[in-house]
Amino acid sequence: MAVSANANDAGRRRTWLIGAALLIGIATSAGAADHPNPAEVAQLVHARQDHFHALGKATKSLREQIGRANPDWALVASDANQIERLAAALPTWFPAGSGRGHGIKTKARAKIWAQPQAFASAAKTLSTRAQDLAQIVASHDPRALRLSARALGQACGSCHHQFRAHSSWW
Repeated sequence: MAVSANANDAGRRRTWLIGAALLIGIATSAGAADHPNPAEVAQLVHARQDHFHALGKATKSLREQIGRANPDWALVASDANQIERLAAALPTWFPAGSGRGHGIKTKARAKIWAQPQAFASAAKTLSTRAQDLAQIVASHDPRALRLSARALGQACGSCHHQFRAHSSWW
């Protein structure tokens, strides 16, 4: 039985809202303490990683559709909207105290918290590119979609280059 796009969107919104509530609750309690609770930081980092996995999944699906001669525009729109929502929320995924140093594996560099204006600027660029992508989908123009997706990818790469630690094999 196929799941309707509206049911998928409702599920995604519900997942996003639960994650956002969890992040806000943990961020509030972690920020209130001089020494954040390692279990709370672990929850926060895992929620952040789950959000990034959802972002990656939507981006991968979008790339697959871009590569097709006849993209499924409903799926493209769903992916673009998911990317737009997640990109807009991204700055909230990095509250103070959620970096390394708590026995939690994270690739987030300390530069995120040391240079918050630079991080906010990179996150804003990503959000703007995601908004542009979501708006372009309505045109059903494959060339414009590819160009917008490329700009989005460049924003992702720029942020990763500055604020994400790389694996040792890179």
